[in-house]
Amino acid sequence: MKKWNKLIKNYIGILFFAMISMTGCQKEQQVPAETEILQKETETQKTTGLAFETAEDAQIDFDVLKEENPDIFAWIHVPGTEIDCPVLQSAQSDDFYEEHDAYGGKEDAGAVYIELANLTNMCDFNTVLHGKTGVNKEGPFAELYQFMDPAFFEEHEKIYLYLDGNVLTYEVFAAYERENASLLRSYDFTYLSGCQQFLDDLYGTRDMNMRLREGWEAVGPYHFLITLTTQREENADKQFIVVAVLIQDAAGTIDRIVEE
Repeated sequence: MKKWNKLIKNYIGILFFAMISMTGCQKEQQVPAETEILQKETETQKTTGLAFETAEDAQIDFDVLKEENPDIFAWIHVPGTEIDCPVLQSAQSDDFYEEHDAYGGKEDAGAVYIELANLTNMCDFNTVLHGKTGVNKEGPFAELYQFMDPAFFEEHEKIYLYLDGNVLTYEVFAAYERENASLLRSYDFTYLSGCQQFLDDLYGTRDMNMRLREGWEAVGPYHFLITLTTQREENADKQFIVVAVLIQDAAGTIDRIVEE
């Protein structure tokens, strides 16, 4: 009987040890799975913009962005392209971000920026945004050239611009090449005559490769435009521009007085 009891105790002990061992294995299997999830989340964060931002989440944290660089005042997103990045304005010089990235560090590809002649509240008639296109198609605005394709132009109408406390929606109505001359120095957008001259020249352009969207022939000086500009280094005498008109102002803050 004592021998039988001893065998039972040994069997129970072996069974208990086996249960502990199995539980330990299950825990060891769970740890790598959790680690893998954390690694994936970290990898995702590393690829979502300057301060882990992306227009896909529709939440641009300007407090965080301005901590990175106070020159950031907006965020642009062009659906159908990889253009999803900050917009800056430098107090140092108009072309500072031609050779600097959004952090302010030296970078040949540059960043997306506006000149000092434009207001950061987007209340100008025409806010001109610049971005490079390099020889190897690097640069923040390299994918603008997709608008040269008729099918792409037809299917991709919207551009979104995020401000602190507002989201602006624009509709692309023109895309074409013009001489590589500064729009802000060629036209005085502070006066009605300068605004109208830009539009007259746009619709007077004779270029088979120009893309125009129907229904915007009546756009006038009282509208609000953005013009995205870029140029290929191998064709520096030409400037490619994409022109869009404001169709939605979420906060209702875009307004201005137009001088005759």
